[in-house]
Amino acid sequence: MQSIDLADQVTITVFEQHGDGEPIHIRCTQVGIPRDKQNTVWKAAALFCDAAALDLSPASGFGLRIDLDKRVPAAAGLGGGSSDAAAVLRALDFLFPGRVGPSDLDRLALEVGADVPFCLHGGTLFCEGIGERLTDLPPWPGLPLLLCAPSSPLLTRQVFAAYRESHMIARPDTAAVLRAVRTRNLTALADSSANVLEAVSLAQLPQLSSIKANLLDCGAVMAQMSGSGPAVYGLFASDEACRQAADAMKHRLPDDVRLFACHTVAAGPQQLRDGG
Repeated sequence: MQSIDLADQVTITVFEQHGDGEPIHIRCTQVGIPRDKQNTVWKAAALFCDAAALDLSPASGFGLRIDLDKRVPAAAGLGGGSSDAAAVLRALDFLFPGRVGPSDLDRLALEVGADVPFCLHGGTLFCEGIGERLTDLPPWPGLPLLLCAPSSPLLTRQVFAAYRESHMIARPDTAAVLRAVRTRNLTALADSSANVLEAVSLAQLPQLSSIKANLLDCGAVMAQMSGSGPAVYGLFASDEACRQAADAMKHRLPDDVRLFACHTVAAGPQQLRDGG
């Protein structure tokens, strides 16, 4: 799993509350995002406060406001919600230091969701189990990639429900993938990588095949669906090649496919400014 520089901005404000109002308020710049207990950031905040013995009852006199400036497409297989939850855990750990130990923070992350432990740490990691077993890999920052995100969402639970191992067309050579990452061999990475969920997502959204084919035709060394999709990414050998592909893809893809020229990064959530 790999972090990239396309990111949401999460702001947490501790405020005085009076009466019987909700102790956790969520505001979001994107329509359709849950603003209640269905949102992973709400769950992350509630779990942290419980573990840290922080009283969010009306009698406590304080509450939390979480503002989400969404830039990562939702329901695209990019882990936007998981990274937001990880950012909430990091931010609360900063605002209330020493209340929760590092191992407990990892435990809370897993309780929120399978991708949250990775997002809590970020960078380049080999993830096993259901996401709780993390092994550091040499970071590979600055690798250019072009993300293509169709507006039609694919819900992870629906993709997993439709998955059948017998229908799997290709699977990754994990040992070869790890060697390619350790040696920064992009060609070897392309030869050994695969996403076992692609067959399911392609059946539900056939245009993904065209997106992959166009990325490769425009110079990507490899193209693959991210997570359960529908976002598809292409990896490029240079920034110039990525820019040229982005210009070409604008004319090849429908208007409802959003394009994001990005780079890989070596870290997870980053603190932008002090809280209060």
